[in-house]
Order: sequence, then C-alpha cells, then structure tokens
Amino acid sequence: MAKERKFDFAPLPLVADLQEDEPVVIKEAVEVVDGAPTKVTFDCDFVLMENMKDYGYWEGLTQKDIIIESLKLYFQDKEIRPRPDKIRNRTKVGRKPKSALV
Repeated sequence: MAKERKFDFAPLPLVADLQEDEPVVIKEAVEVVDGAPTKVTFDCDFVLMENMKDYGYWEGLTQKDIIIESLKLYFQDKEIRPRPDKIRNRTKVGRKPKSALV
C-alpha cells in the first residue's frame, strides 16, 4: 500500500520579475590550493542561479568556475581566523565516501 504524499511547489518567478544586475568586474585573485577539492551542495536564489547560468553561457565559464572565482574575490580582503581544533576535528556525520567503503 503506497502512502499518499502531497507536495507544495512554489511558483517560479516570471521573466518580468527578474532584475538585471550591474555587470560584474572581476579582478585577479590570488590562487590558494589546499589539498583535494571538496563537493558541496547548497540552496541558491533562483535569480542568482539564472544570472550565473546566463553569464557562464556568454563568457564560456562553468558554474564551478564562477563560484570559485566569486569565493576567491569574497575572501580576498577578509581576515580569516581558523576554527578551534575541537570543532575542526569532530567526526563527520552522513554517508561515507565510496573510497572508504572498499
């Protein structure tokens, strides 16, 4: 017996509702590489995602390239303090990576 599930979907914004932002000026960022890349998943506003897709299409960039460049520019002039060791070293919760299952 299947349970009935009801989902509420939010309406997508209309094209007329999308706001045009000013063009983005990208400066050279210092590249810092710390080990292997990490996969991330997060929620993002629809308008920001559409702007990123449009910009990436015309500039020949991937979404990954745009996000990494944006994060580099964001943290460029910030003072970053490391987390305490207690927080940094606590065990991870969730699925184990495939490499650990073998």
